[in-house]
Amino acid sequence: MALEVIMKRTLVLSIILLIAFSAIGFADNLQQGFVPTWKAGDRWVLEASYRDLKSEGEAWLPPIQWVFRVRAIKEKLGRQCYIVHVFPRHGEMKVQAILWLAVEDLKPVRVIDIFPTTEGMRFSERDVDPDNPEPLVAVDTLIPYDLPVFPLTNTAAQGVQGADGFAAYRGEATEKKFSRASKVGSLSFKRTIGQKSKKPDRQHSDTFAAYRSGGATYQVEVAEERSSTNLLQLWQEGSPWAVSSENRSRKVRLVPASELPAASSQTGGNE
Repeated sequence: MALEVIMKRTLVLSIILLIAFSAIGFADNLQQGFVPTWKAGDRWVLEASYRDLKSEGEAWLPPIQWVFRVRAIKEKLGRQCYIVHVFPRHGEMKVQAILWLAVEDLKPVRVIDIFPTTEGMRFSERDVDPDNPEPLVAVDTLIPYDLPVFPLTNTAAQGVQGADGFAAYRGEATEKKFSRASKVGSLSFKRTIGQKSKKPDRQHSDTFAAYRSGGATYQVEVAEERSSTNLLQLWQEGSPWAVSSENRSRKVRLVPASELPAASSQTGGNE
C-alpha cells in the first residue's frame, strides 16, 4: 500500500515538472518571437497590384507577379546572409533586386535595385545599416520587398486561442520605434519609423484561409513619422513571406503553392 502511494506521488510530481518545463519553453518561444527561415533554392511568388495614379478613382493596374528565389547563403560583413534574387515572373520587365538578408533575423545587410535606363541597365544601393536596423520599406521601386524588423512578437499570443486559431481576446500591440540620422549634402535629418505587431484583427481571418499551417499569426503596421508611409502586413509562421501587404498605392499577396505549377513551388525548379 505504501509503495502504491509513493508511486502515485512520484507520478504526480513528474506531471507537475513536465508542465513546468513546458511552460518555460513556451515562454522562451514567446520571448524569441518569429523569424522566417529559408534555405538555398527556396522560392515563392508575390502578386502585386498597383493603384493607377493617373486615375482619380479606385482604379488598379493589372497585377505583376514577382519571384523571390534564395540563390545562396554567404557571409557579408561578418554575417551569414541569404542572397535573395527578385525578378518578374512574366513579361519583358527588366526591374530586379538583390537582397542580402541576415540569416539570424533577416536584417538587410545589402539591398541592390536593378533597373533599365535609356543607356542600359543600371543599379543603385539602398542606404541600410545592419547595426541599426529599421523596417525595410520598398519606396521608389515596383518590387514589394517590404520587411519589418524581426523577430515578430505579440502580447495576444499569451491569450486563449479560439477554435479558429485566433485569440479569444486582444492584448495591446507591441510597439517599437527606430530612429536614424541621415545626411544629404550639408544637411542632416532624423527619420523615425514606428512598428506595431499584434494578433490579427478578426476581419483579416479570411486572408489566412489559403495558407493555414497552424502557425502563429501576426499583424504588423509600419508608419514613418512626417511621411505618408503606412504599411500593413499579415505574417504567418510556416509561410516564407507576408501573406498580405498593403499600403496606399500597392496591394500584395503571397501566391499559394496550389496556384502555381509544380516547378514554381517554394523549392526546386529552374525559374
